[in-house]
Amino acid sequence: MAFFKLASHITTTKWSANTQQAIVAGIATLTNTEQTKAFFTYCLEWKIAPWVFSQLKRNGLSLPTETWNDFEAAYQKVKDQNEARNKTALGFLERFQAAGIEIAVLKGNYLAHTVYEEVGYKRMNDFDILIHKKDWDKIQDIYLELGYIPLGNGWSGEKEKPASYSHVGMTYISPDFTCIVGSQWGLKSPTTPYTIDIDKVWNDVHDFNFCGQAVKALSPEYNLLHLVLHLGVYKCGIRDCMDLYNLANNMPIDYEKYAAICREAKCESKSVFALSVSNFSTSQFTIQEKQSIKGFLKTRLEKRSAIHARTNDYQASYNDYFQDVEKQVIYFSLFPKLHKRFKYYIRILGLIYFPKAAFSLKLNDNSDRPTIWRKFVSWLKAPYYIFSLIAQEIGWKFTVLLFLKLFFDLIFSLKNYFIRTDSYFDYLRKKGINPKAIEAVVKNIQ
Repeated sequence: MAFFKLASHITTTKWSANTQQAIVAGIATLTNTEQTKAFFTYCLEWKIAPWVFSQLKRNGLSLPTETWNDFEAAYQKVKDQNEARNKTALGFLERFQAAGIEIAVLKGNYLAHTVYEEVGYKRMNDFDILIHKKDWDKIQDIYLELGYIPLGNGWSGEKEKPASYSHVGMTYISPDFTCIVGSQWGLKSPTTPYTIDIDKVWNDVHDFNFCGQAVKALSPEYNLLHLVLHLGVYKCGIRDCMDLYNLANNMPIDYEKYAAICREAKCESKSVFALSVSNFSTSQFTIQEKQSIKGFLKTRLEKRSAIHARTNDYQASYNDYFQDVEKQVIYFSLFPKLHKRFKYYIRILGLIYFPKAAFSLKLNDNSDRPTIWRKFVSWLKAPYYIFSLIAQEIGWKFTVLLFLKLFFDLIFSLKNYFIRTDSYFDYLRKKGINPKAIEAVVKNIQ
């Protein structure tokens, strides 16, 4: 059995008799140490090793000792990180409750305690919560009282008030660096074409006990919507999609209600794309209206289906190029002087117009066919794909405005040679924080 199919079966929370039989048969094909190690390497690469270990152990299956120990070590590392984050998060959750602030725990930190019943099922970058926009100032005060550090944008106070063009507040990190917390008053940026009625989201929440703390959680339908909206166009593999098919496998989703929500939110194309990609692993979803997907997402789904048919693993196109560009934009904003900004500006342009062949091939779903001609065609198409990728997150209008703003910010930074302006790292030093510790945190985000 191919690794993709074996891993997909194992990551499904509820095993049917046929699934268990297929898993046992798949493990039996790993007939030597080299093959079992290769399977571990595959699971580690796609960040599913902790959950694969947990599932095999739960179901009384195992692998040769050396490989089994590798799986267990990967699981334990993630479990320790997640438990440390949860312990830290309880500090501000308790303060929120005392202040009468209502919040809902989102995505993996919710699913770990409900769908998976396993705190170490996967590594998570941060602790995302849904808040009411009116509470942002009070929430920010609590973070600062607890010694949390603004992470990157917003450190100088320019985003202190909720911005009309954003659905998130500035990110904060705990003083011990165990918990990055993201506070959001919407499910997706208002600059995208999607229109989510946040009042309806809040009207549909239910009570949820997070490690003994009373909080809220989204309904199954809005949880599915949130996962769909945040599934990357290219950053989508088993690790990302298993949340979709396992949510559906364990929660009573009203699909007529979900379809109505998608129509109202104008996200039918994204839903068809996400659920179709998820079905490569396990056919959990029934896709009835193929015609509801169009444009960039339709092309990407067709290309992704084609590479999956050729390679039996659509993850051959996996990349996180959006985050690569995003990090350079963040670094650009942290330095006030032109000569430092110029370096990051050139890097941003290089990432967009001169990506490495390996990335441009993935963006064009042709990593398995690296001919000279396909490399050339992929390079020509890459800028369009990259701008489209950014537009998926912030909308086309703001994508254009962002790059215009970067250029003018670069030019206007000349004034900072004559007027003293602190950088983010100056701010950290004044607070007695080692900038390298923050840099390490940012670099460690996956």
